[in-house]
Amino acid sequence: MDAILIGPLALPAGTVVALITFSAAVLASLWWQWRGKPVEKWLWLITLSALAGARLAFVLRYPEQYSGLLAMLDIRDGGWWWPGALAALPVAILSLWRRPALRLALLSSAAVALMALAISLATLRAMTPEPVPMPDITLENLQGTPIPLTQVAQGPTLINLWATWCPPCRREMPVLASAQSRYPNVRFVLANQGETASAVRDYLIQADLHFDLPLLDPSMALGQHAGNGGLPLTLLLDGDGNELARHFGPLSRASLHHLLTTHLDDPRP
Repeated sequence: MDAILIGPLALPAGTVVALITFSAAVLASLWWQWRGKPVEKWLWLITLSALAGARLAFVLRYPEQYSGLLAMLDIRDGGWWWPGALAALPVAILSLWRRPALRLALLSSAAVALMALAISLATLRAMTPEPVPMPDITLENLQGTPIPLTQVAQGPTLINLWATWCPPCRREMPVLASAQSRYPNVRFVLANQGETASAVRDYLIQADLHFDLPLLDPSMALGQHAGNGGLPLTLLLDGDGNELARHFGPLSRASLHHLLTTHLDDPRP
């Protein structure tokens, strides 16, 4: 499962797991604070150092994919490399050494957080269905001609589900347009969800975007197959139509590169 729906809001599943984990630690720390052991400040320091380390590790892994410092600081692309979270260990060790009176409170709060993390991940795994081959869905091109998905999904294929009214979708459109030439071994299919051909055509012209395969999914069959009500959603398929990976949320140049190079042997010629 890649997204959790909370009313009209769709959140990445990883974000929800992280929020549950941190909330469990905070609740444990409030109990200790009631007993005269204030540890919340140290929990914040440990959490922020883990997040900063994970982001820094991702940026250092793909530095050539970023245009500048502002792009590196933009965490909306979901670019985290979790081994970097080990940066929190020195902070945790320092807090235990500097505050011996708070050791039990810190360790127990960390244990509660780890337990919440394990339960959340196990629940998420149990709720995630096994990937199945892409069904024989028929899309349309902007001229209204039916296009079977099997006709275009030959070889490694990236399918992006999007809509013109979706701000994160619009933000990632230039990334996907430029990626068509950077990864010629991958087919990029832009499957608009539920909008008319004129709305899509007008947007692409206004934004000065060119896509080789801009298609329409008027019945939103791809979204129903993916089981995700949020946009944008990106599906990566192998040459047999099997789902290799998916990404919920806007892609940056770096997170797209990570998605392709992690799951494909040769996304570039």
